[in-house]
Amino acid sequence: MPLSSRLTSKCQVTVPREIRKALHLSPGNLVHFAIEGGKAFLSPAPESHTRALKGLGKDAWSSLGGAERFLRRERDSWA
Repeated sequence: MPLSSRLTSKCQVTVPREIRKALHLSPGNLVHFAIEGGKAFLSPAPESHTRALKGLGKDAWSSLGGAERFLRRERDSWA
């Protein structure tokens, strides 16, 4: 069910309780906003950007046969 909140004169908005509970937000938490396709999205900021990015590149080398194989071919080409 869509929830609504009105902008104040300072362009501030209160995040509805249901959303705060669902996203585990409390006063002082940092949130991120994104705009996609003319819609705005709110998400909790990660406590650690390093942890949030961990593992994103784990499949990056698979299309090249793995990192070891790629490096071996590159090194062989130097000879």
